[in-house]
Amino acid sequence: MPALFKQRLVTLPTLWGWLLIVLVLALSLSYTFKHLGHFLAKNQPTHGQYLIVEGWVNEKALSQAKTLFEHGQYELLITSGGPDTTQIKPDYPSYADKAAAFLISQGFDTNKLSAAPAPASAQNRTYLSAVKVRQWFESQDMKPISFDILSSGVHARRTHKLYQMAFSDTTEIGIIALEPDHHSLENWWHSSDGIKSVLAETVGLAYSYCCFEPGEMGSHQELWGIY
Repeated sequence: MPALFKQRLVTLPTLWGWLLIVLVLALSLSYTFKHLGHFLAKNQPTHGQYLIVEGWVNEKALSQAKTLFEHGQYELLITSGGPDTTQIKPDYPSYADKAAAFLISQGFDTNKLSAAPAPASAQNRTYLSAVKVRQWFESQDMKPISFDILSSGVHARRTHKLYQMAFSDTTEIGIIALEPDHHSLENWWHSSDGIKSVLAETVGLAYSYCCFEPGEMGSHQELWGIY
């Protein structure tokens, strides 16, 4: 009968070895924790042809978007976003329309502004907004070579990832993260808003990498969140 077990020599860390391992892990976790806000608030603009603005950002951020556009080399600003579900009777059908209306009220050139509203979605709303922006370009028979997306704070990295998933690899996509109003990226754990935002975006980013399957570009599955 063949042997079922075999004795082997196993090397384990000494007490000092374990202490060193624990120390390295603790320092690594501490560094990651402290810099998580900055990691999520990704800033990597391409300074390309177009500026995409997530329509749900506040009026201060929209004013910053206007200034950024006017001082940059962008050809067109496009607002994105679906319906505002926080209101029973919103004034505008979508965040994209609301943001566009605010920019116009601030004197933005209407010839350089377009809205790409998205329909109501059960989840993955940012991805659906990205798809609708892509479809807007397709409807205009335009093939963007490069563009930047303007987002707010810790939402930026996930937005960037989802737009990359929605567009082809031939499009260079940049991201601009504005400073959040209600917490500091440096000390995000000092406020409840910072804790909630960072933890929610960390989970959302992890989900987009490990579990989110949008389907092939142009497929019905890609728009599955519509209802």
